Amino acid sequence: MQLDPRDVLDSPRSTESSPAPRRATASDWRSRVILGEQVGDVVLPDWLETSYETLRTQVMHPEYPCFFGTIAERRGEMFYTFVNGKDNAMLPATMLTFARLASQPEFRRNNIAIFYEPDTTPLTHNEYHDLFWGTLQYLHNVDPDPEADQQVPPSHEDWEFGYGGLQMFVVCACPSFSQRHSRNLGPGMVLLFQPRAVFVDTITNKVIGRQAREQVRERLRKWDAVGPHPDLGFYGDPGNLEWKQYFLEDENVAAADQCPFLKRMRRAAEDASATSAHAAAAPPAPMIGKIPVHPKPHPIETPSTAHAMHLSHANHVARQMHADAGHARLIEQGDASTRDGASGHNPHAGSQAPAPSRNDNEQPE
Repeated sequence: MQLDPRDVLDSPRSTESSPAPRRATASDWRSRVILGEQVGDVVLPDWLETSYETLRTQVMHPEYPCFFGTIAERRGEMFYTFVNGKDNAMLPATMLTFARLASQPEFRRNNIAIFYEPDTTPLTHNEYHDLFWGTLQYLHNVDPDPEADQQVPPSHEDWEFGYGGLQMFVVCACPSFSQRHSRNLGPGMVLLFQPRAVFVDTITNKVIGRQAREQVRERLRKWDAVGPHPDLGFYGDPGNLEWKQYFLEDENVAAADQCPFLKRMRRAAEDASATSAHAAAAPPAPMIGKIPVHPKPHPIETPSTAHAMHLSHANHVARQMHADAGHARLIEQGDASTRDGASGHNPHAGSQAPAPSRNDNEQPE
């Protein structure tokens, strides 16, 4: 029998075959772990605790650039899940549960973080790129929402990744970032899915304005060792493409013109198969584990380079965690007060590269 997530979160109950699930609470992150249709009471792998605590340390730092993420973590407006190895088999059911929860008023501003098990041998930045886009493609291909077949292509300004009828901005963070510290959140790859409601002010019910975006950009300059990426923009602005902001280069190199993500044509393919028994089958895409990927056209770094990147970021985190205790303040309560109180000293000021000339409209990361 299919489990209704609202039953798990709102009215814990017990059965003879399974213990009663705990209520999702702001104080207990484990109660907000989703796995398939289960919310809370999930058996967690040993590696997950370290990955979660590393992310929390970063995001809860008072000068972390994306105050949207800080607010979500502080208020318990985050769901989590995990992937052992590269096996994404549970992700479709997990993301569908998240999409259903996000449709409820009390969870409409919740994000979800997907933690991948850290690799024994560090991956290169390009390998993380392929793994990331392969994961999004896999989810899109199995999306049960019939409207997924009708969505505009990624080259359109209105495109945003969606699953289960929920539009979400996606951020890929991985250990291969050595300069863009805001996109390195732990020893393994982390995918952050942020519903569009996250970027709507709870007081005015309007999309977060230019002042907040400028503030995020200024905080990025102080936090990262490289300026804000030139592909960062804001949803709906002329010329802005969301997909270019999902997975960034460590340097300020613009993304390729063609998105690795391919809009599925499942219904069209089925119609074609029904009318032509001799239709030629397309060759399969390359695979990473069970995930189809579309490799980047430029060369891949060596594992030793990726390892050096990880060590560089580890030093960054160590310096951050030993910063002056006077900097360990919490962000002011509420969206507006948080954005107003964003100024302050960063222990890494002066180490970052000058920010390039760029679009004034920036998508919060």
